[in-house]
Amino acid sequence: MLRKLIGWALLCAVLWMAAPASVALAADKYPSRTITWLIPYGPAGGFDLHSRAMILGMKKALGVNVIIRNRPGAGGNIAWNLTWAAKPDGYTISTVNIPGAIVSELFDKPKPHYRLKEFSWIGQISSGPYVWAVGANTPFKSLQDLQAADEVLLTGVGVGGTAWVTAALTASVLKFKHRFVLGYPSAPAANMGIVRGEGHARGLGLDSPGQMQFVHDGHLRPLWVYLEERSPEFPDVPTIGELGHPELTVLASHRVVTAPPGMPKDRLEILQKAFNAATKDPDVLARFKQMKAKIEPVVGQDWTDMLNGFYGLIEDHGEVFKKSLGK
Repeated sequence: MLRKLIGWALLCAVLWMAAPASVALAADKYPSRTITWLIPYGPAGGFDLHSRAMILGMKKALGVNVIIRNRPGAGGNIAWNLTWAAKPDGYTISTVNIPGAIVSELFDKPKPHYRLKEFSWIGQISSGPYVWAVGANTPFKSLQDLQAADEVLLTGVGVGGTAWVTAALTASVLKFKHRFVLGYPSAPAANMGIVRGEGHARGLGLDSPGQMQFVHDGHLRPLWVYLEERSPEFPDVPTIGELGHPELTVLASHRVVTAPPGMPKDRLEILQKAFNAATKDPDVLARFKQMKAKIEPVVGQDWTDMLNGFYGLIEDHGEVFKKSLGK
């Protein structure tokens, strides 16, 4: 009888000790709660709209809610620093602006906290080309007009965005005097700054409806596109190659989704598979078609290889960015 009681007590003890481990395992199932997606700029720009479109498919693939949090400021660095510092559990992700964020990492003073190569990369959503536009009320109607000006004021969100990278390289290569007017919360707000007369020109995301509406409404005038061939949307607008600088056609805004460094491999793979599924989701594709935009997914190691190439591009033009950062 005593032996049975001892045996029963040992069994109960074993079951009691096993219970917390079982509960912990169940709680560790990923994902099991809402995922927060940080956007480095304000609403209505290409980064915001393209990320929101992807959420339609990500929710289905992951089986949990995904919510957007716009955290604009410091050219995107606020959102990226927050992502860098977040717990690497897969519940905080962010859209990063490449190659703009590379400039911030290499040349900003003080430097941001993040190191891009150490992020847990999920995949590229899209690659947005640019169109160079000036205010409709400005006297600028050609590249020659810009080159003859005493100063061209370039509006923007901040240092580090790819629009800023595009503007800095463009002004340097095309040789016109410029000064940046920064601090706008979003790309459409920077466009509005030109409409109000606070600036003269900037590069607009050709696949960003919120930005291109300013052109369609007649508030901004396109001077050239950063494409190898003319845009069907603006057949009378020359390409940057036609102006003698085909090397600048590489300038585009790559919208890439990442997670904090040190993500467990299994969780990162779950996010990558969900991302890949979202790029093929009918609702996501319909939203991009509505925006007249194109999904250009690059996932996993393929994106890491591209990232290394962008570092080379920025480092090759380091003096241009150092000079622009000094203005």
